[in-house]
Amino acid sequence: MKNVLIIGAGAQGNVISGVLSKADDVGKIVVADIDTQRAAEIAEFVGSDKIETLKLNATDINQMIEAMTEGKFDLVVNATLPAFDRPILEACLNARVNYLDMASNEMLKSRSGDTSQKEFLVEQFDFHDDFKAAGLKALILAGGDSGLVNIMARDAADDLDEIDYLGIKDYGIVDCDEPVALWSLITYLEDCAEEAVYWEDGQYKYAPIFSGEEEYYFPPPLDVWGKVYYHSHEEPVTLPKFIGKPVKYCDFKLGDPSSEMWRFMIEGLGLTDTDPVDIKGVAVSPRDLLFKKVPPTLSAKKCVEMVKAKKIMSRLQLAVDVKGTRNGKKLHYKMWTDSPNIVQACEKIPGTNDVSWITSVPASILSLMLLRDQIKHKGVFPCEVLEKEERELFFSGIKEWDVKIHRQISEEI
Repeated sequence: MKNVLIIGAGAQGNVISGVLSKADDVGKIVVADIDTQRAAEIAEFVGSDKIETLKLNATDINQMIEAMTEGKFDLVVNATLPAFDRPILEACLNARVNYLDMASNEMLKSRSGDTSQKEFLVEQFDFHDDFKAAGLKALILAGGDSGLVNIMARDAADDLDEIDYLGIKDYGIVDCDEPVALWSLITYLEDCAEEAVYWEDGQYKYAPIFSGEEEYYFPPPLDVWGKVYYHSHEEPVTLPKFIGKPVKYCDFKLGDPSSEMWRFMIEGLGLTDTDPVDIKGVAVSPRDLLFKKVPPTLSAKKCVEMVKAKKIMSRLQLAVDVKGTRNGKKLHYKMWTDSPNIVQACEKIPGTNDVSWITSVPASILSLMLLRDQIKHKGVFPCEVLEKEERELFFSGIKEWDVKIHRQISEEI
């Protein structure tokens, strides 16, 4: 039996603990957080006797090493904020335990477009040599986006001789009478306020915030046209380097019906600016005030209450477009996700929303694959390195949890 430590008792930890608890070959699952009430809430809603809780500070490396060593864990899942990637990776390395995460906090040392950056594309790669020397595995960026979309892109790329275009889109719709955050709203706003990286002609380039507006059709079950914009994300950083063949262009765009409101608040009003302003003799930065007022990520308990009261409906879709050439023919691969809405997700694992489902089901299946030694890579690596057999296991696993992938191939005459 395998033992797993999940650090972070938020929306992702809720789903991952629920999925892993159903696996016969997983024994102890410890959900650790500095907020023991959130951890206890997950244990209550998942309702498995495999789950234990632990108070843990993700900034305290020694405390984490001790917990990892005493718990004899086979895998640590980093389900907390990306700011804790480095200390958790360091603790895993010292405790000699495999690792999985879903996001990065730092991208690219240089903004010059230098393509010689090999180790430091995202901060996790600083640990690659040490993890590889120790015979350990650190699967990074292993959620929905990044993660699932990278695997979808690799699946299409393997069918092509050359890749001209690789575009990833994320679009969600929420209908609710009160402000809610289905994932870390602070992380989202920080990303919105940063120039977005994209890849073009062998270089990393940067786009102004909320630029690159594109109206894109998201097929059923979403079935909407939505505006998406360049967004600071990891896919254009890692995909051109790890997908296995040259890529001429790669970007990531995100949107929702409220994008124009966020654009007005961030670009128009400057509410994510860090320079303090004087308010009746008190110096306060607009960012600090905004982040103080945004709602926390929807808790498992609150999610269940709102779903039962029919006060919320939301659905998210991820789409991947890959255009290129095979045997001299121009082909376009369009792929998109079909996954549960918030009501359906919450029925499957109480307290779950549609965003945490599409993020954490892929992370859960990849965690199981690591535990079962079905992923052979060593060191630090992103999802797009997975080979065909590994990808087939992954797609089969997420399908069992109602995450389906549609694919449409068209040929240019």
